[in-house]
Amino acid sequence: MLIRLLFIAFLLVLVGRAARTLLGSPHKKPGPESPRPLVVDPVCGLYIDPADALSARDLAGQSVYFCSGECRDRYLSSHLPLRGSGKASPPDGD
Repeated sequence: MLIRLLFIAFLLVLVGRAARTLLGSPHKKPGPESPRPLVVDPVCGLYIDPADALSARDLAGQSVYFCSGECRDRYLSSHLPLRGSGKASPPDGD
């Protein structure tokens, strides 16, 4: 009789776990739904999280992200027109 009760209890536990797996547990811990996509620094090629990056607007109005102020300054100096001349400055020869 005791073995039969243990067996029934074991089956109920298995059925409960299977149901939670198939239906999804209501006790899931909240967390990020999906990881944030990374962006590429156009100067050094480093992949960075946009939330942690420095940003600037390029001439087309798009956001461009940088890992540091140095990379941002290099990008802006080579992609923005020179004052008064109307011409873009040449990119650095690195």
